[in-house]
Amino acid sequence: MRKIFSLVFISVLSFNFVYAQQDTVKIMSYNLLNYRNYNTTFCTNNNNNVALKEGYLTTIIADQNPDILICNEIGADFINGIRLVQNSLNVNGVTHWAQANYSVTPGSSLTNMLFFNSTKFGLLSQTVIDKDTSNVNLVRLIDVYTLYLKEANMTNFTDTVFFTVMAAHLKAGNSAPDITERAKATTAVMTYLDQNNIQGNIFIAGDFNVYTGNEPAFQDLINYAPNPTVRFFDPINTIGSWNNNGSFSFAHTQSVRSSSNGCASGGGMDDRFDFILVSDEVLNNVNRVNYVPNSYKALGQDGLRFNGNVNFPANTLVSSTVADALYNMSDHLPVIASFAISPSGSVSVTENVKSSNYMVNNPIRDMLMIQKIGENFNKAELQIIDLNGRIVLKHGIANSSIERVTTSEIKRGTYILRIFEEDVLVKNEKLILI
Repeated sequence: MRKIFSLVFISVLSFNFVYAQQDTVKIMSYNLLNYRNYNTTFCTNNNNNVALKEGYLTTIIADQNPDILICNEIGADFINGIRLVQNSLNVNGVTHWAQANYSVTPGSSLTNMLFFNSTKFGLLSQTVIDKDTSNVNLVRLIDVYTLYLKEANMTNFTDTVFFTVMAAHLKAGNSAPDITERAKATTAVMTYLDQNNIQGNIFIAGDFNVYTGNEPAFQDLINYAPNPTVRFFDPINTIGSWNNNGSFSFAHTQSVRSSSNGCASGGGMDDRFDFILVSDEVLNNVNRVNYVPNSYKALGQDGLRFNGNVNFPANTLVSSTVADALYNMSDHLPVIASFAISPSGSVSVTENVKSSNYMVNNPIRDMLMIQKIGENFNKAELQIIDLNGRIVLKHGIANSSIERVTTSEIKRGTYILRIFEEDVLVKNEKLILI
């Protein structure tokens, strides 16, 4: 949802944008194995006890302290996300966790959820991708969240960076129909990004259930043929035939146990099902967010677990308490990665401006709308200027009170918006394209 903010400019306007020092954001993606899903006959209160799982998750979160938590396999009831916040996250003196809005595919017994550190992030918008490119319902919808970083001295979300986070739990199984359903979901994701011109700091995370990097679903994500500029990257660049291949044991995320307990899958660590993939802007620090090298890990995976358990023999990467929590919580390991937030070059501008009221949508995606309250623009021009001082767009404003300008050709990022009337600067503010 786009928001319109009203700003009043008087005789002298002084801008001083001050940014927080470099920060680091940690993202965790975790399949919670039928948490409070009572529509299964094989996961019961004996082998998948809710109270015990909530305690195990508390242990894991306290050990890693992520800022964003993407979860799959939560039972399809809105109360379950609330219970996780109350019983696993905001416990032992912690109060900063908040959750996104509940969504679920009709008829599904499982859903995703995003939780976030509310002292560091706010939720700007949320939507879902629930149909394939033939307008047929996906097996499970893909959640799309836009978070904004809460920075010092920010106003109306304009002085910050944005995270587009997509949560996916693709169809399980290795049959031809399963592979096709996964590809339908990822094609829908990439089509959505392409058609809506969504750029910037984009993350897709979750349980993809893919067995090899050559599977069509995974290739859609990393090599989207219709538009090669729209793609995701594996931060550890570990693409191959992961299934039952000891060469990839350091990246395997499932299963944490060699023997099934009736609910959790057995077979030991031999699949890479869980991922956090990122856009090229994140890899190249285009929009102040940059992957921290060597931070991507499957928690507790030391590469010595091929076809074995996460907690035996002794795991030297995590404490025995955490290893046992990982073993008992789920049959997947959580994936974690950290991202550095770079301070932006500060912008300090002092200008004489004409007294007027203006409204502008900010941040924007592909359309900038400017409205002058109570009168028409007079011999006006707008300029969008990058932080190196280059004018990337110049546009004359018609003799009207509202002007719309397409910005889809401008790379997502941070800019300065200036409006002149009769050669007098009347508006000068930070502009965010997401």
